[in-house]
Amino acid sequence: MSDAPLIIQGLARLQQEAFGPSGFAVGMASASATFVHHVSGTSWHGSMQAESGMCFMAGERRFSREAWNDWLEECRLLAYRRGAGTWTTAEVAIFPDRPGQLQLFDEERLERDPDGDWYPGEHPSDANVWAEELLHFPRTADNIPEWMWAAFRAEDIAPPLYNPELRTVDWDNRRRPVTDRGTDFTVEPTVIDPSLEPGVFAKISKKLFGA
Repeated sequence: MSDAPLIIQGLARLQQEAFGPSGFAVGMASASATFVHHVSGTSWHGSMQAESGMCFMAGERRFSREAWNDWLEECRLLAYRRGAGTWTTAEVAIFPDRPGQLQLFDEERLERDPDGDWYPGEHPSDANVWAEELLHFPRTADNIPEWMWAAFRAEDIAPPLYNPELRTVDWDNRRRPVTDRGTDFTVEPTVIDPSLEPGVFAKISKKLFGA
């Protein structure tokens, strides 16, 4: 995915905003930012590295919303694979004299500030947030990582699951179709009758309760 036109063009636009003639990072060696994305909300923090090696935190928004938020949102949709999910954290590094870098992670990569506190808007998500993620970008039971299952067990929540046979997401006795860009919310959900489809939620029970 790193060589996709969307990625290359997006990194080039960030480079222009940071190191162009009126860029906010002119004179710096690099600008970097971490973006944690959930359906329910996003958070980010960034820094600029000087030639001397000193690190200056970029406390306020530097990149435009179109170049940053909208671009990463589209990247996230592009990265989705039916049943496998999409990324949660993006780490971006921009340089004045060479192409930028984008790294994607299937987990929250959160950091604390120098005082040991979470950055504003950043804290570990609970099971409800991850369930909402899986409703929008569903995965099969086998593609849900164990740490996410542990969160669901701790809060006794059954997550939405991708149904590869029907190409749907199944949750709470309901079902919606899934496209290459995630769940299709333009379609009204259909009702699942568990008595007619006893195997639909078998994997959930096994993962949650070991039965």
